[in-house]
This record gives sequence, structure tokens and C-alpha cells, in this order.
Amino acid sequence: MTNALPELRVARDLPTLRDLTTEKLREAIMTQRFTPGQHLVERDLCEQTGVSRSSVREALRHLEAEGFVVRRGNRGLFVASITADEARQIYEVRAAIEPEMASLFAGRATEDDLEVLSSSLAAMERAIRSRIIADYVRALDSFFDTLIGGSRNELAVRIVRTLRARISYLRGITTGRAEAARQRETLGLMKDIAESAGRRDGEAMRRQCRAFIERSAAFALEVLKESPPPA
Repeated sequence: MTNALPELRVARDLPTLRDLTTEKLREAIMTQRFTPGQHLVERDLCEQTGVSRSSVREALRHLEAEGFVVRRGNRGLFVASITADEARQIYEVRAAIEPEMASLFAGRATEDDLEVLSSSLAAMERAIRSRIIADYVRALDSFFDTLIGGSRNELAVRIVRTLRARISYLRGITTGRAEAARQRETLGLMKDIAESAGRRDGEAMRRQCRAFIERSAAFALEVLKESPPPA
């Protein structure tokens, strides 16, 4: 008689309280309800969220790992900030990777990948109408995550994943300063990329992605120059 090996898979049909708390705090940071440099006090967050200190502490630990909050010695946790120089470096990395991955996407993406692009654009359109920044950022994240993933280059996926939280945070900061007209223009440019993907035109996707990133970088640097992060 042999001993059956235990099942290791963990069922996660529903988000945990920590997951929900993390999402709420992440959204508050992205929408700048909590501003860069703001001190995050556990007791205050417990009162605001209505959850226990242990749930808040776990959520903050997760957000610290993602880069949304930073620890300053024995002073506690603070909302992270992004300098203009850091933003420049982020966009330089994106410009080096994403256009090439977009070109590969054209030849390697599945029909499901193309459908996700369309769904992301629809979600972005709804977010522009509702003016919900977090939904807008999530739609942007989904679109570009799909482009990178659809390249079927796992190394590129891992590299971009290390920057994902900072990219999302930067998107939240710039989206808060973008007028609706600019957001609609952004949507139009992303639709152009999706149309090129549908035609499997890798060269057009490379060119359009590079132009999109350069445009985003210029706006982000302008925003950060006008509102430098706290010391």
C-alpha cells in the first residue's frame, strides 16, 4: 500500500481580506488620495478601511514589495514618489523593449490575445467616460501586458514585470493630470496599434509603440517637473 501524495494546490476562488485591502490602498495611491511622500499610519488606515491592523499591515507589506510605499528608517512607511530622472529611466527601458516585443506580437499573438486588446480598449473607453483613474490605468496595464505577453518572450515579460508597479504608479500620476481630450487621443493611438496587430503588421506596431512611449515620456517629465516629489 502506498501513501497518496498530498494535494498542494491552494484554492483561491475568492480574494482574501488582505487582497481586498491591498487593492483599496493601491487604488488610493494611484488616484493620489494618498499623495507622494505622505506618511501612512496603520491606526488611521484601520479606521479608514474598517479592517484589522493585521490586514492593513499585510497589505502595506505587499505594497512595499511592489514599490508603492517605502520605509524610512524608524519613521514608518510613506507613499513612494517618482523623480523625473527615475521616470526617464523607466521610459528608456520601455522604449528599448516594448516596440520590439510589439513587433514579435504581430507574428506570435493568438486570437485570444487580440480579443484581450479589444477588451482593454473597451474598458479604457468606459473609464474615460466615468473618469475613474484606477480603471483607466488598469486598462492601460492590461493592453501593454498583453502586448508583452503575446510576444512569447518570457525574459522580456520578467524584465517588464519588475517595473510593472512603478509603471502603473507613474500612469496614475500622469492620468490625474491629463485632460479628457488627451485621454481620448491616447485611446485613438492605442486603437491604431490594435488595428496594426489585427493586420499582423509588425513594423507598424514597432513604430507606433515607440511613438506612443516617447509621447508618454514627454508628458510624464513635464508633469513631474511641474510637481516635483517631496524630499
